[in-house]
Amino acid sequence: MSDTMVEGRCLCAGVRFRVEGAPLWVGHCHCHSCRRNTGSAVATFVGCSPNQVRYIAGERQFYESSPSVRRGFCGKCGTPLSYEVDRFPGEIHLYLGTLDEPERFIPEFHVFYAERISWFDIADDLPRHRATSQE
Repeated sequence: MSDTMVEGRCLCAGVRFRVEGAPLWVGHCHCHSCRRNTGSAVATFVGCSPNQVRYIAGERQFYESSPSVRRGFCGKCGTPLSYEVDRFPGEIHLYLGTLDEPERFIPEFHVFYAERISWFDIADDLPRHRATSQE
């Protein structure tokens, strides 16, 4: 994505946000927690700097899914919106499916690939990291 703007929202449109500028990264997460949080086989995130994201309608609710991990969601419809963790203080991870134009964001890697569902495989040549992209 170029240095343009994109918007996103929850299912009921009660929470809307705007992202300005290019993302830090885009990647698929296969960890148990993200799968349970989304109810899907894989979660795809767009990593941004917090100063790139502005909430323009509604407010996120938060759930601390494990120590130092905050997951933002819509309190009305339950849509997962964001992931924030203390070990990455300069990042907010937005769920790709909440963006109005998700096709503009092309994934670059897989993380927690060791936790993937055995029958689920995306046919791509992207790097696959056992845990985080830093491990």
